[in-house]
Amino acid sequence: MSVQQVVQAAPEIVCEVYELGARRRTPAAVRELTSRQIAIGRMMSTGAKDAAIARELGLSLRTVRAEISALVAGLGAKSRFQAGCLLVRRFG
Repeated sequence: MSVQQVVQAAPEIVCEVYELGARRRTPAAVRELTSRQIAIGRMMSTGAKDAAIARELGLSLRTVRAEISALVAGLGAKSRFQAGCLLVRRFG
């Protein structure tokens, strides 16, 4: 496996390890996510901080935080990290 393949697989591996240690609950019905929520979630899953996401997308920090809350709820996740994992699995 090349270094690039390892780096690309890293989020999925981290998510697998997290899921092994976390107590799973029955996932809530996934609501439709907006394209903005998906974009924010992708940036969030790379480790971008809320303020950096806001600057990059030209949004207020308050809007970004509200979208992250909606994203976590929409995915039925227990945490921001789990939401990122679910996004990686669902949208790549």
